[in-house]
Amino acid sequence: MRTFSPFFIAIFGVLGLASSASADLQFTAAEISAYRAANAVVVQTAATCLDNRYREHVQFYDQHGISKFYGNRRPEHQTREGLIGQLARFGKPASLITQLEATSCITLTLRCLKSGFERAGILPIWQKIHADLARGNLFYGTDLQNHLRKLGWKILYWNPNPAKNADWDLDDRRLTPLATGRVWMPVWGGHAQRYREVKNKGTYYSIPVDDDATLVGFGDQPPAAFKQLPLFVGTAHSGYHVFPGRRGEVIEAHSMRLLNARDNLEFSRFNPLGTGGGPRWTRTEK
Repeated sequence: MRTFSPFFIAIFGVLGLASSASADLQFTAAEISAYRAANAVVVQTAATCLDNRYREHVQFYDQHGISKFYGNRRPEHQTREGLIGQLARFGKPASLITQLEATSCITLTLRCLKSGFERAGILPIWQKIHADLARGNLFYGTDLQNHLRKLGWKILYWNPNPAKNADWDLDDRRLTPLATGRVWMPVWGGHAQRYREVKNKGTYYSIPVDDDATLVGFGDQPPAAFKQLPLFVGTAHSGYHVFPGRRGEVIEAHSMRLLNARDNLEFSRFNPLGTGGGPRWTRTEK
């Protein structure tokens, strides 16, 4: 069994948005050295942030019956009036709007990573990453992983059962039929194509993959060593869905669920083919 470095990893999902190809962003030797010296603080702070955000979500939901963190992609959540309308829909007072906060899979990840960089005293490095991700308002998870790799993170490709690639590709097309004028849909995983690219070229959307074996073919039994990692950032559908996690568990924030969805933020074991495992299935994130 491979043992993981106690440093940090990012995992590319089997499940496609192309990277915005921000390979131009580079870090100086001093920045890389500063990050490595601060890594333990970054990792611990970000992991604690994930726990705290989920705890805050549960407490608020138990008190009010709605999610404090609402999905930022639902049309009815785009305006103050729309949010007040949703509060009324679920029998809640409009005054609660001041306590609500927009979220998504990537914003949860960015928020907690930022807290780590800030606590470690290397916020300018994070600001450099964030500014690049914000170009064109794209915020691709794979770009985030690529930048973290330049600081020392390792990229692991994950695919619990490559024999299912073709079936998953067909399922993607059934769930989300090709739109008029399109030849590719961003929620299609391209499982077979990405798997070939990783195995033949050692890249995922041109981003180097450091390990294409440890998290491949594990079925519903992820490697035990993975459960010891203090922090990871995973992506599915090439960055379409981002799921940070720690100690073998993932935490997901969903951007399209209703305001009264208890699972708008949810923890689960990293075990996508296992009962109760995650990343969780939704229509656009399978």
